[in-house]
Amino acid sequence: KGGPGRVTYGNDWFEQTRQGASRGTVRQQLEEYRRANWEANGGLERKDLYTENWDGDRYKGSPYNILNLLIVLFLGVPVLGILFAYYTYGKLWG
Repeated sequence: KGGPGRVTYGNDWFEQTRQGASRGTVRQQLEEYRRANWEANGGLERKDLYTENWDGDRYKGSPYNILNLLIVLFLGVPVLGILFAYYTYGKLWG
């Protein structure tokens, strides 16, 4: 790839650079992008945006996520502490 020719730095260097960098209209650039993307990815926009866990806008993956983990930690740790204190009262402390 590359521009139509080599840019020589004379009085019209800016215009030559601009013409060399020109890749056509926005429509042509988008068509080129879509064609190259279709060849590379089979039409998918970005491979990292697609996963087996989603069916459109509905999540069908695992029911466990970071929210579940936080709930277990914030509720489970105090409950375990209270149970430990209750069953060890008089034996280990108090």
